[in-house]
Amino acid sequence: MTPGIARTDGLYLRAAAQEDIPALSALSAAARARYAGWQDLAFVATAPPLGPDRFAAGETLVARLEEDPTPLGFVLLRPLDGLLYLDNISVASNAGGRGIGTLLLAAAEARRLALGLPGISLTTFRAPPWNGPWFRRQGFAPMPRDAIGAGLADVIARQNRMLDPASREVLWRSSSDTGREG
Repeated sequence: MTPGIARTDGLYLRAAAQEDIPALSALSAAARARYAGWQDLAFVATAPPLGPDRFAAGETLVARLEEDPTPLGFVLLRPLDGLLYLDNISVASNAGGRGIGTLLLAAAEARRLALGLPGISLTTFRAPPWNGPWFRRQGFAPMPRDAIGAGLADVIARQNRMLDPASREVLWRSSSDTGREG
């Protein structure tokens, strides 16, 4: 789905604008509330929202209803080590189960193809069903250590200072995994 095109179910995808950043930051904080019920990850629920600097470092696509400008979800992307790095994907808690995450992931795949990159990489938690298990159902697999570039290694090192490395995983999906050529 190309940004700016509506789906038949009324979902609309567009590039984020500067004026969206406060709403997207709030959405990221609200989406983290679901971690409160996970004993080992409850601290994530009170983590600060994504700030303007994080959005400025990448490209953000926003999902919303065609008739309502309120963001229902977003995906934050940036090229990293010759792949497209999925920095963050968040969906409003009241919009879960509507396929918004899948729509945003499809948009990331379309962006990967447009950039001519051979795959998408990401870091995520292993346990909650909306993290690693969800991405694995979408065709992502553990990234081999020898495929991790310097930029992604820096991301992992930064995350390891704040998060238990045993709770995290690095996943990727290459063009050969999607059945499409990049």
